[in-house]
Amino acid sequence: MNRQISFGQYRAIDLTFLAAALAVSQAAISIAASTVYADQLYVVSTVAAITALVMMRWGFWAAIHAVLGGLVFVALARGGWQQYLIYGVGNLFSLLAMLLIGVFGKEKIRQNVLLTMLFALCTQLFMQLGRAGIACLLGYGIDACLGFITTDALSILFTVCILWVARRVEGLFEDQKHYLLRVQREQQDEGREPN
Repeated sequence: MNRQISFGQYRAIDLTFLAAALAVSQAAISIAASTVYADQLYVVSTVAAITALVMMRWGFWAAIHAVLGGLVFVALARGGWQQYLIYGVGNLFSLLAMLLIGVFGKEKIRQNVLLTMLFALCTQLFMQLGRAGIACLLGYGIDACLGFITTDALSILFTVCILWVARRVEGLFEDQKHYLLRVQREQQDEGREPN
């Protein structure tokens, strides 16, 4: 029997898989940070990379992953309610990178390595600035607010590298409606070719 899933079901499965990948990767990083790299001041996170990936694939659905990533990070670090607010709400500022999609379009960002790197950089920086801004609103001092940016500086490089690799994998860093239509068109074209 040939059972096909709907586009909505495909999206739900994909978003769930990416959320699980985010949670597992953050847990692995947290374990490594608290054991092997316990003396390091800097942290590395996959949250911005996965959020950027979801933005490219599904648009504003990435808000789920931005918030989830912040909540998972704070839960693993055993933070308080203010950290939940800082990371949960602050991470939503990463969605400002959607402005680049509005200006250049998803396809141009996907195909151009420099635009891909710019998109990665903006996603990470907006996320960090969002955290710093929420911390400032909660009354944190300027040093603490800057700490939300500087301690996560390695994540900028990490995010850029992940998206650079992702853009090279067929269909991974691509609007999924566009991808599915393109694959369907290619299959139809193959069916028309004479043997």
